[in-house]
Amino acid sequence: MERKSGESFTSSLKFINYIVNNVNFRYNENVNKEKRTWKLTFDIDNKVSANIEKDKFKVELTTSLFKGIEDAPFYLDVTITGYFELVGEDDIMKFEANAIAIMYPYLRAIVSTYTASANVSPVILPAINVNAMLKNKRGQEKMEKD
Repeated sequence: MERKSGESFTSSLKFINYIVNNVNFRYNENVNKEKRTWKLTFDIDNKVSANIEKDKFKVELTTSLFKGIEDAPFYLDVTITGYFELVGEDDIMKFEANAIAIMYPYLRAIVSTYTASANVSPVILPAINVNAMLKNKRGQEKMEKD
């Protein structure tokens, strides 16, 4: 049997589209303009939900920059939702990390573009290890349950 080029590399996960749900930017007018050495702090949260047939699901990614930092230059919250389809008999949760990895560059681009357009120091979110992020999140959820 002859395979088409790339056929063995196709995934059961199909990215359909994404939307921007929310962008909330607040400039901090009380910031000390002399202090220009802010360390970027951000967190990322995700939610996954599937339809009853478990062949379509969505991933919501949220990031918050400088959350809880009193003298931050600004505060930014962004939420995006990605829509995915699963082809075959796979378990959706096996693809959670892949879906987040697909969505994260879009989130990074929105943060970079928005901060550059807001006339503040543009922020480029660092690359992340999605598997480590999910492992950490599951560990925190487990500790909260205990």
